[in-house]
Amino acid sequence: MPTIGLPKVERRAPEAAHGPLDFELLDLYAAIFIVVPMALFLKSLWS
Repeated sequence: MPTIGLPKVERRAPEAAHGPLDFELLDLYAAIFIVVPMALFLKSLWS
């Protein structure tokens, strides 16, 4: 007696693990790279 084949379930690849440069943190990194040099520059003016 032939059996009815079930459709194969396509397995999705697991989503890639989020790295440290995700878009959620990109604005934070940009703020750090802008504010820290500016603060060092302004501190050097008053020294």
